Amino acid sequence: ECQDMQDIPASVREQLGNRLASFRITVVRDQIAKDRTEKLLLKLPDGNFGECVLMREARRRAVCISTQVGCAMGCTFCASGMLGLMRNLSAGEIIEQILRVDRLLKPNERITNVVVMGIGEPLANLPALKKTLETLNEKGGMGLGARRMTISTVGLPEKIRELAAIGKPYNLAVSLHAPNDELRN
Repeated sequence: ECQDMQDIPASVREQLGNRLASFRITVVRDQIAKDRTEKLLLKLPDGNFGECVLMREARRRAVCISTQVGCAMGCTFCASGMLGLMRNLSAGEIIEQILRVDRLLKPNERITNVVVMGIGEPLANLPALKKTLETLNEKGGMGLGARRMTISTVGLPEKIRELAAIGKPYNLAVSLHAPNDELRN
């Protein structure tokens, strides 16, 4: 926040605060479950909504992020798929979800993992996802190891190959669309 920059004059902080928005996405609702899992309903600048989730575990602080508004995959078990695809999120909008969650953490807490399992098919928005993963992995970004990031997909073969070509050891989770092993097989 601009007001926290005590090393510049108050008048300059005020001007910056009026011209620069720290966040473009607004938190509409913040729900905390008994296990301290925290789900944020986010309003995007265009009026659409998205979600992200902070999962607090004994040794991990994992953030589940979305990559799209709605989804075109049509999975019958998924509520966001019923909406259809409205649009892809930009890399900035995806990263802002993580920054929003980061602001919820106590000073001694740190985001340890990112799971791309929120609303949307991540590989259908691969250009923005690649920029996001790169930013999270960069030392000047969040410095999060590639092995601490998991991307969930319904299984888009060409996009899986394109993700693999990046050469980073991201985790890949493939959703098999069935409630039991017999149907999965």
